[in-house]
Amino acid sequence: MPVNSDIGQLKKVIVHRPSDELEYLTPKYLEQLLFDEIPWLGRAQKEHDLFVKNLETQGIEVFYLTDLIEEVLQTESLKEEFIIKHLDLSHIANLSTRQAVHDYLMEKDASYVVKTLIRGLKKDYVQTLKECKSLSDQTTKTFPFYLAPIPSMYFSRDQSVTVGKNVMLGSMLNDSRQRETLFMEYISKYHSQFSDYECALDKPIPRGLEGGDVIMASEDLVIIGLSERTTEQAIETVAQQLLIDKRLVKEVLVLQIPAQRAYMHLDTVFNMVDIDKFILYPGIKDEIYTYRLTAKNSKKVEATKAGELKKALSESLGYSVNIIYTGGDDPITAAREQWGDSTNTLALSPGTVIAYNRNVVTNDIMRKNGIEVIEFEGSELVRGRGGPRCMSMPFERLSL
Repeated sequence: MPVNSDIGQLKKVIVHRPSDELEYLTPKYLEQLLFDEIPWLGRAQKEHDLFVKNLETQGIEVFYLTDLIEEVLQTESLKEEFIIKHLDLSHIANLSTRQAVHDYLMEKDASYVVKTLIRGLKKDYVQTLKECKSLSDQTTKTFPFYLAPIPSMYFSRDQSVTVGKNVMLGSMLNDSRQRETLFMEYISKYHSQFSDYECALDKPIPRGLEGGDVIMASEDLVIIGLSERTTEQAIETVAQQLLIDKRLVKEVLVLQIPAQRAYMHLDTVFNMVDIDKFILYPGIKDEIYTYRLTAKNSKKVEATKAGELKKALSESLGYSVNIIYTGGDDPITAAREQWGDSTNTLALSPGTVIAYNRNVVTNDIMRKNGIEVIEFEGSELVRGRGGPRCMSMPFERLSL
């Protein structure tokens, strides 16, 4: 059951239940770790459990990312390889410190290793593993971690995208998220759930393409957002692979949106909710620019301007579409609900989505347009600036 669209009936999905990594967030390092607020962990976990329960009630098989990677790391050689890659991306300059962290983690079981790599490892603890202190051991006020916490881990969407039966790993723009994709890299390579999947890309992507910017609109069409977290270079690299080298799709439609923190990914302002229905935050409707990428003579990727959004979508899909504005006619309500991830719904099947219950106006508008909306409480989860779509990585859907 390949993922040929973002709205086919969802069968299997990967999530991460927020854990102790949120307890390592402090006001001083919020910006560095890409958070605006500090979620209350206990409440966030209850909300996430309810999210998962809603998915399971719909017959969806939910896999926890930590369970999958723990199973992979039962193989000792893979565990060491995985640890080394995390150390490489953590830029620990002092060799004795790096060796101490390596040896410490290698002595632990897979479950502890996974928890530690996500939660983070503080400098003051690493000091106890060494005979003498380095300069970095003494500078805990600069940054208190050797392995930084990964609080964005519960936004599993950004780490990878499934294109058909191919896994495309994300390439995070910011240093604080670089280690996240290692989890899906090892799961997709070595876990039995992905034994019949291939890698979508033969070449590494330059920094700047995350799953929140990618929408599988149909078997032949991928929509990619050019946003705050995306670069033209990354999009062009992916387009070359998808259109020419692997021929996985026939077209890439690029939607350029304002490069602002509030609109960090395409799915924070635009999303697909049915075969012919999309939702859009109206505050940017006059600031979207569209570009069509196609294979020219099967050798080069050609970019052309695609025009007005609705027209571009209809032409790319081959049929008329309807754009539903989130938040209604009131720009204040629309902006407030966009900040609460009103467009970041997860499609469970064509015309059925799951959404935060806080976005009352948007959910009502979707229902009036024939969309079934399943609601759940997410007042703490949303503090991380993501919704149901952000918190899920689908890897099996029924074809339309």
